[in-house]
Amino acid sequence: MTRRLGSYAWASPNTAIGLMLAAAVLLLGGQARRVAGVLEVGGGLVGTWLGPARIALPWRAITLGHVILGIDAPALEASRAHEHVHVRQYEQWGPLFLPAYAASSLWQLACGRRCYRDNWFERQAYDRS
Repeated sequence: MTRRLGSYAWASPNTAIGLMLAAAVLLLGGQARRVAGVLEVGGGLVGTWLGPARIALPWRAITLGHVILGIDAPALEASRAHEHVHVRQYEQWGPLFLPAYAASSLWQLACGRRCYRDNWFERQAYDRS
């Protein structure tokens, strides 16, 4: 239990960002639920605004610590396994995750590769989900 609390604490700076964005989604009519210790939030006006553009977006959900923000409930369901890999990455990297993710994307661009799909964290999430 101490280890689990430690992983929540280590990821908490990123979770705080996620909670602020989740509050905005909820204020816009979104729904929230807890799945395996992670808060999933989506839908409402965010889903209405982003729903038609879903094909153009490179993602349907995004993870910030222990918060997953999705376009809508089907997007959260479809991306759950992938996003939960990112939750584990946040637990390992803590406040270093976002800078490390950005560095990996920049490195991929510098090497002439795709900044999202070739990102080390994304490759790991796709491989494990």
